[in-house]
Amino acid sequence: MSGKRAIDLASYKRRDIFLAFNDRLMPQFSTTSEVDVSGIKRVAEETGESFFIAMSYAVSRAVNAVPEFRHRVIDGVLYEYECVHPGYTVAREDELFSFCDSRFDAHYPTYRDLARSSMEAVRVQPDLGVGDKHQMFFITSIPWFRFTAFHHPYDPLYGYIPVITLGQYRETQGGGTMPVAVQVHHGVVDGVHVAKFYAALTELSQCAETWMKA
Repeated sequence: MSGKRAIDLASYKRRDIFLAFNDRLMPQFSTTSEVDVSGIKRVAEETGESFFIAMSYAVSRAVNAVPEFRHRVIDGVLYEYECVHPGYTVAREDELFSFCDSRFDAHYPTYRDLARSSMEAVRVQPDLGVGDKHQMFFITSIPWFRFTAFHHPYDPLYGYIPVITLGQYRETQGGGTMPVAVQVHHGVVDGVHVAKFYAALTELSQCAETWMKA
């Protein structure tokens, strides 16, 4: 499990914002942005890699690059995790799906192999269980259509955990884009932090060869 440190609210610069949103009935907000991920798509096709696994790696790196995406409230205490790990929704037969807990590793081949084995395991033994997942964030894929907004059911148990939704990829002139939705808790994440996530994801696509072919 990833290590974490408690954040002292007395010196936390977002203390007033945190308190303003922490106890609201619906404290989350969501946004969707078109992201050019053509670099990831191109290199995945060149190397025979899974586009979803490559995308999930880039999303995982982008999430971990923004400290606020690693903030969680546990038993009333605000923590920052050193690293958070992805959980996926994995398609099964007969239009069903399973949850899938995996782990992030900065070394792409290691991450890829962990993701593959985790996904294969839940196809054999599906998992829809709940539990302590503060050290995680969630990725879901909707490859059948494009969207301009997306919102997941709110569960207070996982209220501080970011949810990233990947939509249908579309070729454009000179590239290709995908709608990427982000749902976060406003007590710990603001719009500027979501913008940093999108910027990190875009940069990782632009330099996909450096981490996919390393």
